[in-house]
Amino acid sequence: ANLEVTADFPDNPFGLITNGQRNKVVLTLANKDKADFSVLAVSGKVTLPEQPDKILRNLTSLRYDLTVPVDGSVEIPYLFHSEFAPGEHALTVYIDVMGDEKLLRVVGYNGIITVVDPETSWMDPQLIFLYIVLGAVGLGIAYIIREAFFGGAGKTTKKVSKEPATKPSHRDEKGNMILDESWIPQDQLKGNSPKQSPRVKKRANRK
Repeated sequence: ANLEVTADFPDNPFGLITNGQRNKVVLTLANKDKADFSVLAVSGKVTLPEQPDKILRNLTSLRYDLTVPVDGSVEIPYLFHSEFAPGEHALTVYIDVMGDEKLLRVVGYNGIITVVDPETSWMDPQLIFLYIVLGAVGLGIAYIIREAFFGGAGKTTKKVSKEPATKPSHRDEKGNMILDESWIPQDQLKGNSPKQSPRVKKRANRK
């Protein structure tokens, strides 16, 4: 089959593949044959550069339903997820096509890629959430330690002093009423004193 394929990494122009992200490669398939071809699937593998037979991982196979007419071309986007050790690896991408009632596998890309870890950002939502969770756990542990060792230090008990009840000043020990005469002038007290009858005076004089 007379088919030509070119590959492009639009998000990674220098062939840098970032771990933990979905990486995209666009395959352009040109049909130079005399028959139409149909694109069925795209798959791939990652191997060691010096050992092509040492497969690190087979990439996910994606199905397509595209037709490449004679003298025509079609772009095939292929996404794959990278979780490899940082460094250089060999990437091979295959295109399965059907033409003239024959199933063919065409190599879409075969080259060296560089795998890198993503850059860490302080504004990463995942890191912010992790900081919040760790902060909450730390505060909880600190609160438990404080309550366990210093919880009773700040608690003080108030002692209520009981004073003996005093009897009302307007009653004597027998409970009889006593008038408070401290505010009455002395001359008024003398003037209001009860007068003795003549008989009582005589009896007093006889004594």
